[in-house]
Amino acid sequence: MQFITNKKFYFLLSFIEGASVMATELLGAKMLAPYFGSSLYVWATVLAITLGGLAAGYFTGGLVSYRSKSPFTLFYVLLLAAAFTVLMPFSSKIVLWVIGMHSLIPSVILCSCCILFPPVFMMGMVSPLIIETITKEVKEAGRAAGAIYAISTVGGIIATFLFGFYIIPTFGLTVPSIVTGIVLGTIPFFILIMKKQIIKSIGFFLLCIWAFSASSVNYSSSVKIIYNQEGLLGQLLVADYPRFNKQGIQNGYARWLFVNRISQTMFDSLADESNQEEKYFRYVYKIEDYVDSFPKTSKVLLLGLGGGSIAKQLSNKGFSVDVCELDKRIAYVARHCFYLPEKVNITVDDGRHYIRTCTKKYDLIVLDMFKGEDPPNHVFTQESLEELKLMLNKNGVIIVNGLGYIDGNIGIAMRSIYKTFLASGMKVKVLATDKNPDLCNLLFFASTGNIKPNADYLAENKIDVNDAVVLKDEFPVLDVLNAEAAKRWRRLSISSFYSDEEQRTLPVFN
Repeated sequence: MQFITNKKFYFLLSFIEGASVMATELLGAKMLAPYFGSSLYVWATVLAITLGGLAAGYFTGGLVSYRSKSPFTLFYVLLLAAAFTVLMPFSSKIVLWVIGMHSLIPSVILCSCCILFPPVFMMGMVSPLIIETITKEVKEAGRAAGAIYAISTVGGIIATFLFGFYIIPTFGLTVPSIVTGIVLGTIPFFILIMKKQIIKSIGFFLLCIWAFSASSVNYSSSVKIIYNQEGLLGQLLVADYPRFNKQGIQNGYARWLFVNRISQTMFDSLADESNQEEKYFRYVYKIEDYVDSFPKTSKVLLLGLGGGSIAKQLSNKGFSVDVCELDKRIAYVARHCFYLPEKVNITVDDGRHYIRTCTKKYDLIVLDMFKGEDPPNHVFTQESLEELKLMLNKNGVIIVNGLGYIDGNIGIAMRSIYKTFLASGMKVKVLATDKNPDLCNLLFFASTGNIKPNADYLAENKIDVNDAVVLKDEFPVLDVLNAEAAKRWRRLSISSFYSDEEQRTLPVFN
Protein backbone atom coordinates (compact mmCIF):
# COMPACT_ATOMS: atom_id res chain seq x y z
CA MET A 1 0.00 0.00 0.00
CA GLN A 2 2.74 2.40 -0.97
CA PHE A 3 0.20 4.68 -2.66
CA ILE A 4 -0.85 5.90 0.83
CA THR A 5 2.45 7.76 1.05
CA ASN A 6 1.90 9.42 -2.34
CA LYS A 7 0.70 13.04 -2.23
CA LYS A 8 -1.43 12.51 -5.34
CA PHE A 9 -3.51 10.01 -3.37
CA TYR A 10 -4.34 12.67 -0.78
CA PHE A 11 -5.02 15.22 -3.51
CA LEU A 12 -7.65 12.78 -4.85
CA LEU A 13 -9.20 12.46 -1.38
CA SER A 14 -9.28 16.26 -1.10
CA PHE A 15 -10.95 16.58 -4.50
CA ILE A 16 -13.64 14.05 -3.56
CA GLU A 17 -14.20 15.74 -0.19
CA GLY A 18 -14.61 19.18 -1.81
CA ALA A 19 -17.06 17.81 -4.36
CA SER A 20 -19.01 16.06 -1.61
CA VAL A 21 -19.33 19.26 0.44
CA MET A 22 -21.02 21.15 -2.40
CA ALA A 23 -23.14 18.15 -3.37
CA THR A 24 -24.31 17.85 0.23
CA GLU A 25 -25.12 21.56 0.43
CA LEU A 26 -27.23 21.48 -2.76
CA LEU A 27 -28.96 18.23 -1.80
CA GLY A 28 -29.67 19.50 1.72
CA ALA A 29 -31.19 22.75 0.43
CA LYS A 30 -33.45 20.83 -1.95
CA MET A 31 -34.49 18.44 0.83
CA LEU A 32 -35.66 21.44 2.86
CA ALA A 33 -37.56 23.00 -0.07
CA PRO A 34 -40.81 20.96 0.14
CA TYR A 35 -41.29 22.20 3.71
CA PHE A 36 -39.65 25.62 3.68
CA GLY A 37 -39.35 26.65 0.02
CA SER A 38 -36.23 28.13 -1.54
CA SER A 39 -36.55 31.75 -0.47
CA LEU A 40 -33.73 34.04 0.62
CA TYR A 41 -33.96 33.12 4.30
CA VAL A 42 -33.79 29.39 3.50
CA TRP A 43 -30.69 29.76 1.34
CA ALA A 44 -29.12 32.12 3.90
CA THR A 45 -29.64 29.47 6.58
CA VAL A 46 -28.23 26.68 4.40
CA LEU A 47 -25.13 28.73 3.56
CA ALA A 48 -24.62 29.74 7.19
CA ILE A 49 -24.93 26.18 8.51
CA THR A 50 -22.63 24.86 5.77
CA LEU A 51 -19.97 27.47 6.53
CA GLY A 52 -20.43 26.95 10.26
CA GLY A 53 -20.04 23.18 9.87
CA LEU A 54 -16.91 23.62 7.79
CA ALA A 55 -15.43 26.13 10.26
CA ALA A 56 -16.10 23.82 13.19
CA GLY A 57 -14.68 20.91 11.20
CA TYR A 58 -11.53 22.81 10.26
CA PHE A 59 -10.93 23.75 13.89
CA THR A 60 -11.64 20.27 15.23
CA GLY A 61 -9.61 18.64 12.46
CA GLY A 62 -6.67 20.84 13.39
CA LEU A 63 -6.89 19.75 17.02
CA VAL A 64 -7.25 16.08 16.09
CA SER A 65 -4.35 16.21 13.65
CA TYR A 66 -2.12 17.54 16.43
CA ARG A 67 -3.21 15.10 19.12
CA SER A 68 -4.08 11.88 17.29
CA LYS A 69 -1.33 9.34 16.69
CA SER A 70 -3.53 6.80 14.86
CA PRO A 71 -2.76 6.35 11.14
CA PHE A 72 -6.44 5.54 10.57
CA THR A 73 -7.99 8.78 11.91
CA LEU A 74 -8.36 10.40 8.48
CA PHE A 75 -10.09 7.33 7.03
CA TYR A 76 -12.44 6.99 10.00
CA VAL A 77 -13.44 10.64 9.59
CA LEU A 78 -14.07 10.17 5.87
CA LEU A 79 -16.10 7.04 6.51
CA LEU A 80 -18.22 8.78 9.14
CA ALA A 81 -18.78 11.74 6.80
CA ALA A 82 -19.84 9.28 4.10
CA ALA A 83 -22.26 7.54 6.49
CA PHE A 84 -23.94 10.84 7.43
CA THR A 85 -24.30 11.68 3.72
CA VAL A 86 -25.86 8.30 2.93
CA LEU A 87 -28.31 8.85 5.79
CA MET A 88 -29.38 12.36 4.70
CA PRO A 89 -32.48 11.35 2.69
CA PHE A 90 -33.80 9.38 5.66
CA SER A 91 -32.72 11.59 8.55
CA SER A 92 -34.11 14.66 6.75
CA LYS A 93 -37.60 13.15 6.46
CA ILE A 94 -37.64 12.30 10.16
CA VAL A 95 -36.33 15.73 11.15
CA LEU A 96 -38.77 17.57 8.87
CA TRP A 97 -41.67 15.53 10.21
CA VAL A 98 -40.76 16.23 13.85
CA ILE A 99 -39.66 19.87 13.54
CA GLY A 100 -41.17 21.16 10.29
CA MET A 101 -44.48 22.43 11.71
CA HIS A 102 -42.98 24.66 14.41
CA SER A 103 -42.21 28.37 13.97
CA LEU A 104 -40.75 28.72 10.49
CA ILE A 105 -37.38 30.44 10.94
CA PRO A 106 -36.32 28.42 14.03
CA SER A 107 -37.50 25.27 12.21
CA VAL A 108 -35.37 26.05 9.14
CA ILE A 109 -32.30 26.65 11.30
CA LEU A 110 -32.82 23.58 13.46
CA CYS A 111 -33.58 21.29 10.52
CA SER A 112 -30.52 22.57 8.66
CA CYS A 113 -28.38 21.89 11.72
CA CYS A 114 -29.69 18.34 12.03
CA ILE A 115 -29.49 17.49 8.32
CA LEU A 116 -26.46 19.41 7.04
CA PHE A 117 -24.16 20.04 9.98
CA PRO A 118 -23.05 16.44 10.76
CA PRO A 119 -21.75 15.49 7.27
CA VAL A 120 -20.29 18.93 6.56
CA PHE A 121 -18.59 19.05 9.97
CA MET A 122 -16.91 15.68 9.33
CA MET A 123 -15.85 16.78 5.84
CA GLY A 124 -14.40 19.98 7.29
CA MET A 125 -12.07 17.87 9.44
CA VAL A 126 -10.60 16.19 6.36
CA SER A 127 -8.42 19.02 4.99
CA PRO A 128 -6.43 19.67 8.22
CA LEU A 129 -5.87 15.93 8.62
CA ILE A 130 -4.62 15.62 5.03
CA ILE A 131 -2.35 18.66 5.44
CA GLU A 132 -0.88 17.14 8.60
CA THR A 133 -0.32 13.82 6.82
CA ILE A 134 1.49 15.18 3.74
CA THR A 135 3.51 17.91 5.50
CA LYS A 136 6.99 16.69 6.41
CA GLU A 137 8.54 20.01 7.39
CA VAL A 138 7.12 23.25 8.79
CA LYS A 139 8.23 25.25 5.77
CA GLU A 140 6.10 23.02 3.52
CA ALA A 141 2.89 23.68 5.48
CA GLY A 142 1.80 26.79 3.55
CA ARG A 143 2.28 25.19 0.15
CA ALA A 144 0.56 21.97 1.25
CA ALA A 145 -2.40 23.87 2.71
CA GLY A 146 -2.77 25.98 -0.41
CA ALA A 147 -2.72 22.93 -2.69
CA ILE A 148 -5.24 20.98 -0.59
CA TYR A 149 -7.75 23.83 -0.29
CA ALA A 150 -7.37 24.69 -4.00
CA ILE A 151 -7.99 21.10 -5.10
CA SER A 152 -10.91 20.79 -2.69
CA THR A 153 -12.43 23.98 -4.11
CA VAL A 154 -12.04 22.76 -7.69
CA GLY A 155 -13.89 19.59 -6.71
CA GLY A 156 -16.66 21.74 -5.24
CA ILE A 157 -16.96 23.84 -8.39
CA ILE A 158 -17.27 20.78 -10.64
CA ALA A 159 -19.81 19.15 -8.30
CA THR A 160 -21.90 22.34 -8.19
CA PHE A 161 -22.27 22.36 -11.96
CA LEU A 162 -22.88 18.60 -12.20
CA PHE A 163 -25.47 18.43 -9.42
CA GLY A 164 -27.16 21.72 -10.26
CA PHE A 165 -27.55 21.17 -13.99
CA TYR A 166 -27.70 17.42 -14.42
CA ILE A 167 -27.64 15.03 -11.47
CA ILE A 168 -30.44 16.49 -9.30
CA PRO A 169 -32.83 17.20 -12.22
CA THR A 170 -32.20 13.72 -13.63
CA PHE A 171 -32.00 11.49 -10.55
CA GLY A 172 -33.71 13.46 -7.76
CA LEU A 173 -32.26 13.68 -4.25
CA THR A 174 -32.27 10.26 -2.60
CA VAL A 175 -30.08 8.22 -4.97
CA PRO A 176 -27.53 11.04 -5.56
CA SER A 177 -27.17 11.50 -1.79
CA ILE A 178 -26.56 7.78 -1.26
CA VAL A 179 -24.14 7.57 -4.19
CA THR A 180 -22.27 10.69 -3.02
CA GLY A 181 -21.78 9.03 0.37
CA ILE A 182 -20.58 5.82 -1.27
CA VAL A 183 -18.09 7.69 -3.48
CA LEU A 184 -16.79 9.56 -0.44
CA GLY A 185 -16.53 6.38 1.63
CA THR A 186 -15.25 3.83 -0.90
CA ILE A 187 -11.52 4.58 -0.66
CA PRO A 188 -11.35 4.75 3.17
CA PHE A 189 -13.56 1.65 3.37
CA PHE A 190 -11.17 -0.48 1.32
CA ILE A 191 -8.10 0.91 3.06
CA LEU A 192 -9.55 0.06 6.45
CA ILE A 193 -10.51 -3.41 5.21
CA MET A 194 -6.96 -3.99 3.93
CA LYS A 195 -5.62 -2.78 7.26
CA LYS A 196 -7.84 -5.38 8.95
CA GLN A 197 -10.13 -2.76 10.53
CA ILE A 198 -13.02 -4.96 9.44
CA ILE A 199 -15.45 -4.66 12.34
CA LYS A 200 -15.23 -0.85 12.40
CA SER A 201 -15.83 -0.48 8.66
CA ILE A 202 -18.33 -3.24 7.88
CA GLY A 203 -21.13 -1.09 9.31
CA PHE A 204 -20.71 1.34 6.41
CA PHE A 205 -21.18 -1.47 3.89
CA LEU A 206 -24.37 -2.64 5.63
CA LEU A 207 -25.62 0.95 5.83
CA CYS A 208 -25.27 1.39 2.06
CA ILE A 209 -27.16 -1.85 1.38
CA TRP A 210 -29.94 -0.76 3.73
CA ALA A 211 -30.12 2.73 2.19
CA PHE A 212 -30.62 1.41 -1.35
CA SER A 213 -33.28 -1.05 -0.21
CA ALA A 214 -35.08 1.61 1.86
CA SER A 215 -35.02 4.11 -1.02
CA SER A 216 -37.09 1.76 -3.20
CA VAL A 217 -40.00 1.46 -0.75
CA ASN A 218 -43.28 2.50 -2.40
CA TYR A 219 -45.92 4.64 -0.72
CA SER A 220 -49.63 3.84 -0.56
CA SER A 221 -52.16 6.63 -1.04
CA SER A 222 -55.38 7.44 -2.87
CA VAL A 223 -53.55 10.50 -4.21
CA LYS A 224 -51.97 9.59 -7.55
CA ILE A 225 -48.53 11.00 -8.37
CA ILE A 226 -48.48 11.88 -12.07
CA TYR A 227 -45.14 13.68 -12.22
CA ASN A 228 -42.45 14.32 -9.58
CA GLN A 229 -39.05 15.80 -10.36
CA GLU A 230 -36.42 18.04 -8.81
CA GLY A 231 -34.91 20.83 -10.86
CA LEU A 232 -34.48 24.53 -11.53
CA LEU A 233 -37.32 25.89 -9.38
CA GLY A 234 -37.17 23.04 -6.89
CA GLN A 235 -39.58 20.14 -6.58
CA LEU A 236 -42.28 19.92 -9.25
CA LEU A 237 -45.18 17.66 -8.34
CA VAL A 238 -48.36 16.89 -10.30
CA ALA A 239 -50.92 14.87 -8.38
CA ASP A 240 -54.51 13.69 -8.86
CA TYR A 241 -56.63 14.16 -5.74
CA PRO A 242 -59.92 12.31 -5.22
CA ARG A 243 -62.95 14.57 -5.66
CA PHE A 244 -66.28 13.91 -3.99
CA ASN A 245 -69.85 14.87 -4.83
CA LYS A 246 -72.30 16.44 -2.37
CA GLN A 247 -73.20 12.98 -1.09
CA GLY A 248 -69.57 12.32 -0.15
CA ILE A 249 -69.08 9.74 -2.90
CA GLN A 250 -65.86 9.84 -4.89
CA ASN A 251 -66.59 10.64 -8.52
CA GLY A 252 -63.19 11.20 -10.08
CA TYR A 253 -60.02 13.22 -9.57
CA ALA A 254 -58.91 16.85 -9.62
CA ARG A 255 -55.39 17.55 -10.85
CA TRP A 256 -52.99 19.85 -8.97
CA LEU A 257 -49.55 21.28 -9.70
CA PHE A 258 -47.22 22.04 -6.77
CA VAL A 259 -43.83 23.77 -6.76
CA ASN A 260 -42.05 22.99 -3.50
CA ARG A 261 -45.43 21.86 -2.17
CA ILE A 262 -47.06 25.27 -2.87
CA SER A 263 -50.10 24.92 -5.12
CA GLN A 264 -49.68 26.60 -8.52
CA THR A 265 -52.53 25.18 -10.58
CA MET A 266 -55.80 23.36 -10.00
CA PHE A 267 -57.72 21.69 -12.82
CA ASP A 268 -60.98 19.92 -12.03
CA SER A 269 -62.28 18.65 -15.36
CA LEU A 270 -65.48 17.34 -13.73
CA ALA A 271 -66.46 20.64 -12.10
CA ASP A 272 -69.97 21.84 -12.97
CA GLU A 273 -69.30 25.50 -13.70
CA SER A 274 -73.01 26.16 -14.30
CA ASN A 275 -73.54 25.17 -10.66
CA GLN A 276 -70.82 27.53 -9.31
CA GLU A 277 -68.18 24.78 -9.13
CA GLU A 278 -64.71 25.97 -10.11
CA LYS A 279 -62.60 24.15 -12.66
CA TYR A 280 -59.68 26.52 -12.07
CA PHE A 281 -58.54 28.85 -9.33
CA ARG A 282 -60.85 31.83 -8.98
CA TYR A 283 -58.34 34.40 -10.23
CA VAL A 284 -58.39 32.70 -13.66
CA TYR A 285 -62.10 33.49 -13.98
CA LYS A 286 -61.51 37.10 -12.88
CA ILE A 287 -58.93 37.55 -15.63
CA GLU A 288 -61.35 35.98 -18.13
CA ASP A 289 -64.06 38.41 -17.08
CA TYR A 290 -61.74 41.36 -17.64
CA VAL A 291 -60.75 40.35 -21.18
CA ASP A 292 -64.26 39.42 -22.36
CA SER A 293 -64.53 42.77 -24.13
CA PHE A 294 -61.15 42.42 -25.89
CA PRO A 295 -61.22 41.91 -29.69
CA LYS A 296 -60.68 38.32 -30.82
CA THR A 297 -57.53 39.45 -32.63
CA SER A 298 -55.88 40.49 -29.35
CA LYS A 299 -52.31 39.42 -28.69
CA VAL A 300 -51.45 38.16 -25.23
CA LEU A 301 -48.14 37.58 -23.42
CA LEU A 302 -47.99 35.45 -20.28
CA LEU A 303 -44.90 35.63 -18.10
CA GLY A 304 -45.11 32.45 -16.04
CA LEU A 305 -47.07 29.42 -17.18
CA GLY A 306 -47.86 27.10 -14.27
CA GLY A 307 -50.28 24.46 -15.48
CA GLY A 308 -51.39 26.77 -18.28
CA SER A 309 -54.91 27.56 -17.04
CA ILE A 310 -54.84 31.20 -18.17
CA ALA A 311 -53.06 30.40 -21.43
CA LYS A 312 -55.57 27.68 -22.27
CA GLN A 313 -58.62 29.80 -21.47
CA LEU A 314 -57.40 32.85 -23.40
CA SER A 315 -56.36 30.68 -26.33
CA ASN A 316 -59.84 29.14 -26.37
CA LYS A 317 -61.26 32.65 -26.68
CA GLY A 318 -59.35 33.01 -29.94
CA PHE A 319 -56.53 35.21 -28.67
CA SER A 320 -52.98 34.77 -29.95
CA VAL A 321 -51.05 33.66 -26.84
CA ASP A 322 -47.28 33.72 -26.26
CA VAL A 323 -45.80 32.37 -23.03
CA CYS A 324 -42.41 32.89 -21.45
CA GLU A 325 -41.54 30.25 -18.84
CA LEU A 326 -38.21 29.81 -17.06
CA ASP A 327 -38.47 26.09 -16.26
CA LYS A 328 -38.77 23.70 -19.20
CA ARG A 329 -40.35 21.10 -16.87
CA ILE A 330 -43.30 23.48 -16.39
CA ALA A 331 -43.74 23.69 -20.16
CA TYR A 332 -43.70 19.88 -20.38
CA VAL A 333 -46.21 19.49 -17.55
CA ALA A 334 -48.56 22.12 -19.01
CA ARG A 335 -48.62 20.31 -22.35
CA HIS A 336 -48.78 16.71 -21.15
CA CYS A 337 -50.56 16.90 -17.78
CA PHE A 338 -52.84 19.93 -18.16
CA TYR A 339 -53.52 19.69 -21.92
CA LEU A 340 -52.30 23.10 -23.04
CA PRO A 341 -53.09 23.53 -26.77
CA GLU A 342 -50.18 23.32 -29.18
CA LYS A 343 -51.15 26.67 -30.72
CA VAL A 344 -49.96 28.39 -27.53
CA ASN A 345 -46.36 29.40 -28.24
CA ILE A 346 -43.97 28.72 -25.33
CA THR A 347 -40.49 30.26 -25.02
CA VAL A 348 -38.24 28.87 -22.29
CA ASP A 349 -36.40 31.93 -21.01
CA ASP A 350 -36.00 34.22 -18.03
CA GLY A 351 -38.88 36.69 -17.93
CA ARG A 352 -36.73 39.81 -17.68
CA HIS A 353 -34.47 38.65 -20.49
CA TYR A 354 -37.53 38.01 -22.67
CA ILE A 355 -38.86 41.49 -21.89
CA ARG A 356 -35.59 43.07 -22.97
CA THR A 357 -35.19 41.07 -26.17
CA CYS A 358 -38.80 40.77 -27.38
CA THR A 359 -39.77 43.03 -30.30
CA LYS A 360 -43.50 42.19 -30.32
CA LYS A 361 -46.35 44.36 -29.06
CA TYR A 362 -49.22 42.99 -26.99
CA ASP A 363 -52.72 44.03 -25.96
CA LEU A 364 -52.50 42.13 -22.69
CA ILE A 365 -49.51 41.08 -20.58
CA VAL A 366 -50.13 38.79 -17.60
CA LEU A 367 -47.47 38.28 -14.92
CA ASP A 368 -48.26 35.06 -13.05
CA MET A 369 -44.78 34.41 -11.71
CA PHE A 370 -43.84 32.67 -8.48
CA LYS A 371 -40.87 30.70 -7.17
CA GLY A 372 -43.16 28.68 -4.92
CA GLU A 373 -44.47 31.52 -2.75
CA ASP A 374 -42.11 34.31 -3.85
CA PRO A 375 -42.49 36.63 -6.86
CA PRO A 376 -39.15 37.17 -8.64
CA ASN A 377 -37.31 40.34 -7.60
CA HIS A 378 -36.02 41.40 -10.98
CA VAL A 379 -39.32 41.38 -12.88
CA PHE A 380 -41.26 43.70 -10.56
CA THR A 381 -38.87 46.65 -10.48
CA GLN A 382 -39.75 50.08 -11.85
CA GLU A 383 -37.28 49.59 -14.70
CA SER A 384 -38.88 46.27 -15.63
CA LEU A 385 -42.42 47.66 -15.53
CA GLU A 386 -41.38 50.59 -17.72
CA GLU A 387 -39.92 48.11 -20.22
CA LEU A 388 -43.19 46.15 -20.11
CA LYS A 389 -45.14 49.36 -20.71
CA LEU A 390 -43.27 49.84 -23.98
CA MET A 391 -44.43 46.39 -25.12
CA LEU A 392 -48.11 47.34 -24.88
CA ASN A 393 -50.27 48.40 -27.77
CA LYS A 394 -52.41 51.49 -27.25
CA ASN A 395 -54.75 50.98 -24.27
CA GLY A 396 -53.00 47.69 -23.50
CA VAL A 397 -53.21 46.29 -19.99
CA ILE A 398 -50.79 44.56 -17.61
CA ILE A 399 -52.29 42.13 -15.07
CA VAL A 400 -50.26 40.82 -12.12
CA ASN A 401 -51.30 37.90 -9.96
CA GLY A 402 -50.07 38.24 -6.38
CA LEU A 403 -50.57 36.88 -2.87
CA GLY A 404 -53.72 37.99 -1.06
CA TYR A 405 -52.15 40.16 1.64
CA ILE A 406 -52.18 43.94 1.23
CA ASP A 407 -52.75 45.28 4.76
CA GLY A 408 -50.25 45.53 7.61
CA ASN A 409 -46.65 44.36 7.60
CA ILE A 410 -47.60 41.11 5.86
CA GLY A 411 -48.87 43.09 2.86
CA ILE A 412 -45.95 45.44 2.33
CA ALA A 413 -44.66 43.49 -0.70
CA MET A 414 -47.98 43.78 -2.57
CA ARG A 415 -48.29 47.47 -1.61
CA SER A 416 -44.78 47.99 -2.96
CA ILE A 417 -45.75 46.44 -6.30
CA TYR A 418 -48.75 48.81 -6.35
CA LYS A 419 -46.51 51.81 -5.57
CA THR A 420 -43.98 50.74 -8.22
CA PHE A 421 -46.72 50.65 -10.87
CA LEU A 422 -47.65 54.22 -9.91
CA ALA A 423 -43.99 55.28 -10.05
CA SER A 424 -43.71 53.82 -13.56
CA GLY A 425 -46.41 56.23 -14.76
CA MET A 426 -49.33 53.81 -14.97
CA LYS A 427 -52.84 53.80 -13.58
CA VAL A 428 -53.47 50.76 -11.40
CA LYS A 429 -56.46 49.04 -9.79
CA VAL A 430 -56.43 46.12 -7.36
CA LEU A 431 -58.99 43.35 -7.05
CA ALA A 432 -59.16 40.72 -4.29
CA THR A 433 -60.61 37.35 -5.30
CA ASP A 434 -61.77 36.50 -1.76
CA LYS A 435 -62.47 38.27 1.52
CA ASN A 436 -60.15 35.91 3.39
CA PRO A 437 -56.55 36.94 2.53
CA ASP A 438 -55.33 33.40 3.25
CA LEU A 439 -57.55 32.11 0.42
CA CYS A 440 -57.17 35.13 -1.81
CA ASN A 441 -55.23 36.31 -4.83
CA LEU A 442 -54.69 40.00 -5.53
CA LEU A 443 -54.96 41.02 -9.17
CA PHE A 444 -53.29 44.26 -10.24
CA PHE A 445 -54.67 45.86 -13.42
CA ALA A 446 -52.32 48.51 -14.82
CA SER A 447 -52.44 50.62 -17.98
CA THR A 448 -51.54 54.00 -19.40
CA GLY A 449 -55.11 54.14 -20.73
CA ASN A 450 -58.44 53.48 -19.11
CA ILE A 451 -58.95 50.44 -16.90
CA LYS A 452 -62.23 48.57 -17.25
CA PRO A 453 -64.44 49.52 -14.27
CA ASN A 454 -65.32 46.97 -11.61
CA ALA A 455 -67.24 47.54 -8.38
CA ASP A 456 -64.97 45.04 -6.61
CA TYR A 457 -61.75 47.05 -6.96
CA LEU A 458 -60.19 47.99 -3.64
CA ALA A 459 -60.64 51.67 -2.80
CA GLU A 460 -57.40 53.54 -3.51
CA ASN A 461 -57.56 55.37 -0.18
CA LYS A 462 -57.56 51.95 1.54
CA ILE A 463 -54.14 51.06 0.12
CA ASP A 464 -51.56 52.74 2.34
CA VAL A 465 -48.33 53.17 0.39
CA ASN A 466 -46.54 55.40 2.91
CA ASP A 467 -44.34 52.54 4.11
CA ALA A 468 -44.20 50.81 0.72
CA VAL A 469 -41.05 50.78 -1.41
CA VAL A 470 -40.59 51.67 -5.07
CA LEU A 471 -38.78 48.55 -6.25
CA LYS A 472 -35.58 49.21 -8.20
CA ASP A 473 -33.02 47.10 -10.07
CA GLU A 474 -30.29 48.40 -7.78
CA PHE A 475 -32.35 47.62 -4.65
CA PRO A 476 -33.89 44.13 -5.15
CA VAL A 477 -35.80 43.68 -1.89
CA LEU A 478 -39.13 42.18 -2.97
CA ASP A 479 -38.41 38.76 -1.47
CA VAL A 480 -37.36 40.42 1.80
CA LEU A 481 -40.56 42.49 1.87
CA ASN A 482 -42.54 39.37 1.01
CA ALA A 483 -40.93 37.26 3.75
CA GLU A 484 -43.80 37.57 6.23
CA ALA A 485 -46.40 36.69 3.59
CA ALA A 486 -44.24 33.85 2.28
CA LYS A 487 -43.86 32.42 5.77
CA ARG A 488 -47.62 32.60 6.30
CA TRP A 489 -48.36 30.98 2.94
CA ARG A 490 -45.75 28.29 3.52
CA ARG A 491 -47.07 27.50 6.99
CA LEU A 492 -50.64 27.14 5.68
CA SER A 493 -49.38 24.84 2.93
CA ILE A 494 -47.49 22.60 5.37
CA SER A 495 -50.54 22.53 7.67
CA SER A 496 -52.72 21.26 4.84
CA PHE A 497 -50.30 18.40 4.17
CA TYR A 498 -50.10 17.52 7.85
CA SER A 499 -53.86 17.56 8.38
CA ASP A 500 -54.62 15.20 5.47
CA GLU A 501 -53.77 11.56 6.17
CA GLU A 502 -53.48 10.76 2.46
CA GLN A 503 -51.11 13.64 1.78
CA ARG A 504 -48.88 12.69 4.71
CA THR A 505 -48.06 9.44 2.94
CA LEU A 506 -46.78 11.19 -0.20
CA PRO A 507 -43.00 11.19 -0.69
CA VAL A 508 -41.36 14.39 0.56
CA PHE A 509 -38.90 14.15 -2.34
CA ASN A 510 -37.55 11.57 -4.80
